[in-house]
Amino acid sequence: MRLYGFVYREISLKKEAIGGFISQFLTPTLYFLFFAFSLSRTVNFEYHGKTISYLLYVLPGIIAIQIFYSYPVVSSTTFNDVRFGIIRTSLLGGGSLSGYILAKVLVESTVVILVSLFLVFVGVLFLNLYLSSATLLQFVLYLLVSTVFWISMGIIIGVKMRGELTRNMLFALLNLPTIFTAPVFYLKGSAPMWIEFLGKINPLTYHVVGLREILLLGGAPVEFWIISLLLGMGSVAVSIKLTSEVAPK
Repeated sequence: MRLYGFVYREISLKKEAIGGFISQFLTPTLYFLFFAFSLSRTVNFEYHGKTISYLLYVLPGIIAIQIFYSYPVVSSTTFNDVRFGIIRTSLLGGGSLSGYILAKVLVESTVVILVSLFLVFVGVLFLNLYLSSATLLQFVLYLLVSTVFWISMGIIIGVKMRGELTRNMLFALLNLPTIFTAPVFYLKGSAPMWIEFLGKINPLTYHVVGLREILLLGGAPVEFWIISLLLGMGSVAVSIKLTSEVAPK
């Protein structure tokens, strides 16, 4: 199975699980509509010298949440591929391990980018968000780097967690702490010290803040690019190593 075959299969899985596919679009939108708007009376404040609304501040965080939600989707499909021997069969049929992983990255990243561009469009229409073409390109690149990390984490968990109940419990345990220790909804310096400490070791923090700085300030600090690239490359390397262990020798 060539890369095209793996990509076709990933798209077919999306079509079969159309409810999950639709929820990937609806979940971040509902977060924005209900959670953010419930706090929209928060006064405008200064962010790096710019006066912005709370809704505009939250928007990049909502985008980062749906990046994060790509990992349970990928972990579920990877888990089933291991469980039913799909990976072994595909590789015995002439497919490559890199093609298998790349197909997941391509398809899932495309979904994430489409949802994110929709949310950015909402920001442009209703929140006075201004984006130049250079900023938009930088946003998409940073989005891709961030998404690769969470997709790779999904592959890692899908390969290593042999029990579906264990995998679901892990996601349930990690879900809220990961989202709420990252500065998605809170302002820097306003959260308790222990939350801000956990935020510093939370990978999602670097994706939230990086996307926020690109959208609101026109660019992310170099250290955020470096950290996100290292996280992405490291997780890809681990996912390839672990997936190779279930591949036919």
